[in-house]
Amino acid sequence: MNRLTRVHPKFETDRFTVVPLSPDEGRKLVEVLLQDEALAARVPWLAEKTLDGALQQAYGIELQAVAGQIKVWGIVDRELRMQIGAIISRNSIEGIDVEVLVASLFWDDGVVEEASEPVMDWLDDNSEVIQNFPISMH
Repeated sequence: MNRLTRVHPKFETDRFTVVPLSPDEGRKLVEVLLQDEALAARVPWLAEKTLDGALQQAYGIELQAVAGQIKVWGIVDRELRMQIGAIISRNSIEGIDVEVLVASLFWDDGVVEEASEPVMDWLDDNSEVIQNFPISMH
């Protein structure tokens, strides 16, 4: 099983700065992003596609971040000087899952590919591998 390291860095791409967010900052960004109806419609783990559902999921992300189970980065468009998305990495049984949430206005701009590449490379190089050996009982 892979585990995320505690510290996560900032990344620069040609157009974006990908900044690590505190649990509170991550919650606030995800709250705003999930209020984008087009984006919310595509998020499979957002069962309730309402404002309350978005707020509940964002709060859950904050709690998971506090517990060290996930990491959240904000995607900042340097030209616009605004956050346009988030990258969320979480531990799973299969390894580390990475999800990119981008405001629907920016879907055709190649944000996901450009912003996630350095994060994916860093996660690949810096996740801790934990061996869980099965225990057999006789």
